[in-house]
Amino acid sequence: MHRTEDTYPLSHFRQHTGEHLERIRDGRVETITQNGQAAMVVMSPERYDFLIHSAERGHLWREAIRAYRAGERGTEAREAIGQVADELGVEL
Repeated sequence: MHRTEDTYPLSHFRQHTGEHLERIRDGRVETITQNGQAAMVVMSPERYDFLIHSAERGHLWREAIRAYRAGERGTEAREAIGQVADELGVEL
């Protein structure tokens, strides 16, 4: 979760890069400002991948809800669970 105390000026980021990297590796997300305005968000590659994956999943859920409301037939539960398990590398 992003915290307002995780906002730093660019000059602080430059001078204390190691400290910032430690927090970022621990899962923190930092906002870096320039001239008092948010200029960038810094996060670990793992956090970025998680956010992208979550966004993609959200898109799939929205599409599934749209199809359901339109009366379209969905995937059988066993098949859907199997697909998710395969994607996650889980053996059922």
